[in-house]
Amino acid sequence: MRRLELARRIERIKAEGTSAYIRHRKQSPPYEGSELIVENKGHVFRMGNTSFAVGFGLNRPTSFYDLHQMEKWVRGKNVSRLHIEVCPLADMSLIRLLQERNYTLDHFLDVWLLDVNTFVFPDMEHTVERVHADNVNEWARAIAAGFAETGTVMQETIDTAKGFYALPENQAFLVREGEMAVAGGILAVQDGMGELFLTSTIPAYRGRGYQTQLILERIAAAKAAGCQYVTVTTKVDTASGRNMERLGFIPFYQKAVMKSPILK
Repeated sequence: MRRLELARRIERIKAEGTSAYIRHRKQSPPYEGSELIVENKGHVFRMGNTSFAVGFGLNRPTSFYDLHQMEKWVRGKNVSRLHIEVCPLADMSLIRLLQERNYTLDHFLDVWLLDVNTFVFPDMEHTVERVHADNVNEWARAIAAGFAETGTVMQETIDTAKGFYALPENQAFLVREGEMAVAGGILAVQDGMGELFLTSTIPAYRGRGYQTQLILERIAAAKAAGCQYVTVTTKVDTASGRNMERLGFIPFYQKAVMKSPILK
């Protein structure tokens, strides 16, 4: 399969998953996330006080009007900047527009890919649970505790985890140490592609192989669901990325996240 088509599928599973999540959360006000769909070109999302665009430049050229429309929409949501995730396979029209509009580099993201059909599974300890109605609350709290930078578990992060769990295309997984829920993650499945995301381990329980167990369990689940590929996006030079590489994921491409000037 051509690299461009694979890139389209990778960006689409992220965009459509985020879109489905926002639609689900908006059923329970006062959630304020929102979405702008630029037809056949990409999605722009507002979540909290940030906004980001996904998928642009991969299907059709991006016009000045498209970018103007995106910036106007973000400005109307009282968000000061628009972040655009740029795949290196994107059409040059997007790059030229961002240069002309004085966008600057914010950070990079590594996008990893694994061909499930050639993956050789190591011996696994079967200590990973599927998440269901009886354990979703402790799973969501473990996810939130793993992301809590200050040690304070935020209710919004718990609600975010539950929102992604509720989507029918997603499967959630949990690891315990004894009776304690200590790590978790999600697998999304779409069109023969699996995406691993929302992977989290409570800080005190890191370094014990729980992330590896979650990765392997979700690869197995993706294969059982008929996926040929599994993808995951990580920050650059992180333990998560090194885990992916160690398990056989290849660095498929690196995205540049570009930020707009302050939108007044």
